[in-house]
Amino acid sequence: MKLSVLSLLAVSTLSLIAVPAFADQANVQTSGQVSTQVGDNNTSSQRTTQSNLDSRRGRGENTGNAQDSYQDSLQEGNGNNSSQVTNQRNVVRNGRR
Repeated sequence: MKLSVLSLLAVSTLSLIAVPAFADQANVQTSGQVSTQVGDNNTSSQRTTQSNLDSRRGRGENTGNAQDSYQDSLQEGNGNNSSQVTNQRNVVRNGRR
């Protein structure tokens, strides 16, 4: 009986030991581009490239990734040309514990 009580006390004491916790992380990438063309035969080219590599290395934290791109082109006139390209890449690698 004494041994079982002692075992319960030991387990309850061990459960009070603090375990380090990793904070949540967030990666936010934002890009905004605006092009206004007034007249004839104008050319506008907009390109956004966003890349994120998350290597967790076995840690159990929560990681949030947000990639946002805004492109706007206003053209007034004749013979105008507009090109808009967005490339977004997000890679999450879980390492060994």
